[in-house]
Amino acid sequence: MIGTGEFDKAGAMTADRIQNWIINEGWPVGLHLGTEPDLMARFTVSRGVLREALRMLEQQGVVETRRGRGGGVVVSQPSTDSVVEAAVPYLRFRGVRPNHTFEARRALELSMVPLIIDRMNNDNARTLEQFLEWEGQLADAPEEFFERKHTAFRGFHTILAALTGNPALELFVHVLESLTFAAYRRNRNAGQLQLDDKTIYERHCAVAAALIAKDAERALRELDEAMTLARDLYGEPDPVERLKARAANILLPDK
Repeated sequence: MIGTGEFDKAGAMTADRIQNWIINEGWPVGLHLGTEPDLMARFTVSRGVLREALRMLEQQGVVETRRGRGGGVVVSQPSTDSVVEAAVPYLRFRGVRPNHTFEARRALELSMVPLIIDRMNNDNARTLEQFLEWEGQLADAPEEFFERKHTAFRGFHTILAALTGNPALELFVHVLESLTFAAYRRNRNAGQLQLDDKTIYERHCAVAAALIAKDAERALRELDEAMTLARDLYGEPDPVERLKARAANILLPDK
C-alpha cells in the first residue's frame, strides 16, 4: 500500500503521461481514449492512481469522463477560464496594485499593435466592428444589464490580443484584463467611478479605427491614451493618499 504522498506523485506522473499522449496525437478534441480498465492496462496503474490522474486532468480541462453506456475518457478543449480564475486570486494575494497591472498591460498591449496591423484583414476588421456594435448597445443599456456590460468591456482587450494570432499573448492579456475588471467592479459598486461606460466605448472605437486603418502611430497613441485614461477609473486609491484623506476628514469634518 502506497502512502498519500506517493499516491499523489503517481497520479501526477500518470496525468503527465496521458497529457503527453494527447499532445502527440495532436490534441484531437472529442477523441475517445478508452474506459478506465483500458487506461489502467495501458499505463499499468491501479484504479485509484488512474482516477487521481483523471481528476487532475479534468480540473485542467484536458479530458472529461463520460458515464454510462459508450462512456469513457474523452479529450476536451481546455478553456482559459480555469487559468484566469486561478491567476487573479493569486496575483491579488501577492499584493499586485493597480499600477503594477497598468505597467504590465501597457508593455504587453502596446507591443501587440504591430502584430495586429500585420494580420489585419477584412475578417479581423469585421471581428472588431461586430464587437463594437454589441459594446455600443450595452454602453447605453439599463443598469440591469450590468453583468453583460462587464463581459463586454473586459473582452475588448482580449479580442485585440486574439487578433495577434499569439495564444500566449491572448492568455496573458486575458488574465490582466480580468484583474483590472475586478477593480472596476469594486469601484463601480462603491460609486467611485470618474468615467462612464460610454467614454470607455468611445475610446475603444478610436483604437479599433486606427488598427483597421493600419495606422500604427495613431493606434499606439490611442491605445496608450485609452489605458492611461482608464487607469484611474479601474484603480484603487493609493494607501498613503487614503490615509491623508482620512486624517483630513477627521481634522476638518464636514459641517
